[in-house]
Amino acid sequence: MRGVSEVVTTVILLVATVALSVVVVSTFMNLVYSPSQSAFVLETARPICNARIVAVARNGSGNAVLYVYNRGEAPCVFDRAYALQSGSVVGAVAVRASVPPGGVLEVGTGLPFNLAYVYRLTGPRGEQVEGRP
Repeated sequence: MRGVSEVVTTVILLVATVALSVVVVSTFMNLVYSPSQSAFVLETARPICNARIVAVARNGSGNAVLYVYNRGEAPCVFDRAYALQSGSVVGAVAVRASVPPGGVLEVGTGLPFNLAYVYRLTGPRGEQVEGRP
């Protein structure tokens, strides 16, 4: 009677062990890393704010008024306004503004109006828009 040689049996057992360990390791990696990757994917898939300062004007007291147009699919929230000149911050104030998608909002800043300034609005989630008079 002929049987299977010891070498062939060892090779078959080795291949089966490696295949089973690959399945176990990949299942473990999916269980460990899937929740964090899913949360990251959901965070990056969320609609983002896409706004633009379309005009800068002077109000009656000489302060700058910014007109912000939201051309994105999510509301834009702004909490700080800055006046910049040659890359340096000349003034900074707290503001409270929320622009709905497709909307235009007038944001009174309290910053002095100056034709040489660049005005910037920033938000708590990384929103940022700039405009100049």
